[in-house]
Amino acid sequence: MTPQQLVIELDQLVSLPDVCVKVNRLIDAPNYSALTLGDLIAQDSDLSARLLRVVNSAFFGMQAPVETISRAITVIGTEELRNLVMATTAARVFTGIPADLVDMAEYWRYSITTGVVAGELASHCNVLHSERLFVMGVLHDIGRLAIYLKLPQEARDILLITGGEYGLLADTEQEVLGFTHMDVGEALLRKWKLPESIIDVVACHHKPSTTKTHQLETSLLHIAAAIADADLNGYPHEEVCEQLDEGVWQITGLQPEAIDSYLEAVPDKVLEIMDVVLAPKLKARMRETQLTKS
Repeated sequence: MTPQQLVIELDQLVSLPDVCVKVNRLIDAPNYSALTLGDLIAQDSDLSARLLRVVNSAFFGMQAPVETISRAITVIGTEELRNLVMATTAARVFTGIPADLVDMAEYWRYSITTGVVAGELASHCNVLHSERLFVMGVLHDIGRLAIYLKLPQEARDILLITGGEYGLLADTEQEVLGFTHMDVGEALLRKWKLPESIIDVVACHHKPSTTKTHQLETSLLHIAAAIADADLNGYPHEEVCEQLDEGVWQITGLQPEAIDSYLEAVPDKVLEIMDVVLAPKLKARMRETQLTKS
């Protein structure tokens, strides 16, 4: 099986809501307006409400409330809204994954943290449209979910070999499957018609040096993923960052010893975004996990 074949077969288990398909089709059409696109998204009241909450969250830092989807499009742009549609939908379409493979609430907490951290780091590097990094972070490991759904036994073997150590994941997947979750994520996001910049960063996030076109974004996402993993496992940020390849620090200009100073607003933003993105069952599961840990 190739990553492309896996994604084709995944269609039988995971299908985007009709509104997402229509949004992609409309944006690819030669003539459309923000009002037409806004009216289309507004047909899905749940998605509309979640998108507006994300756009009005502290992450975007709007000076005045954004009250309509058409206004959101004007403020953040058509492509960014399409990306947000996919990111906020992804957490609701992947269901039925065996609990012994992944705790979905923890998975989305990690992914959202990666996205928020990537966005914060991007703003410190003066990256234009830093919200793109949020979407990249939320979706960067989406290929893992596809593998869990389609190849659960192989996924169990991979988890057994790696012992849950994230740094070993890609190489182990390559040995067991002949491809990685990055390859699957690339194929899936291409099918969803996301921008080439997001696809390229997702495809290279474990090995930033392999991209020739989006080195800064890929390096930022690589750092953000390491920080999110440290949060999940209770490791000090600085200790984890010092283990990363020197190249990502040279490309971004960030300092590993100063990393915490960039991230003061991250916890509150993560909680706010999680409240919007996670489905009710996942939020309930997250609360149960937090109570158990406390």
